Amino acid sequence: MMNDTINNFNQKELSGRDARLWKEWKELDTLCSKRKAASANPRRPSLSYIVRRKNAMGLPTEYEIWYRCKSIVGVTGDTVPREPKFGYLHKMSIVLPNNYPSADGNPIFTFRTDVWHPNIRYSGSFKGHVCLTIKEMGVLASLKDLVLRVERYLKYQMYHAQNTYPYPEDQNVAEWVREEGEPNNWIHFNQEMPEPAGGTMAKGVESTMPIEKVKPQIKLRTI
Repeated sequence: MMNDTINNFNQKELSGRDARLWKEWKELDTLCSKRKAASANPRRPSLSYIVRRKNAMGLPTEYEIWYRCKSIVGVTGDTVPREPKFGYLHKMSIVLPNNYPSADGNPIFTFRTDVWHPNIRYSGSFKGHVCLTIKEMGVLASLKDLVLRVERYLKYQMYHAQNTYPYPEDQNVAEWVREEGEPNNWIHFNQEMPEPAGGTMAKGVESTMPIEKVKPQIKLRTI
């Protein structure tokens, strides 16, 4: 039986994995609906999702998450110090394996667009892989909470760049954060700034729009 909407399901008839999948879907949908309602442009909410794959019951097993916020997507040139480049639309896939949720069935978070963050792989065969540094995250954390955690990554409100456990996902980006980003204050930027009408800014230079107070930075150091 295939169902297209959350409300087509009777929660009382679901159990085990299907009950968890429905609950995760409902929470994520509610979160994105609230963001859409609060957005100045409902067609461009700060957070939205697409269901990319469903199981035989019609429950999502793969999502695509769209974040609309200012974040670092790379750096300019090869000469130190390298200024950050910013982007405003970031797409991430979430794949829920067949054994999700379990200690060995963690969800797989992978960015499909470039993100320059020490806890996200920037290049190589595992490009885009997100390290959430939570043991058994499929058991201990909901998808909604993890999606919000990644949003804090994008805004550099949370990161782990020190070469200590649990170790950065991308050592090159971590080195840039420690030796260039932090000393030049480039990781502190107006995260809520909307995309400029003329497109994405190429360098880490703010526009003349009013700057809001930057939220305190949180360095991620725990698992």
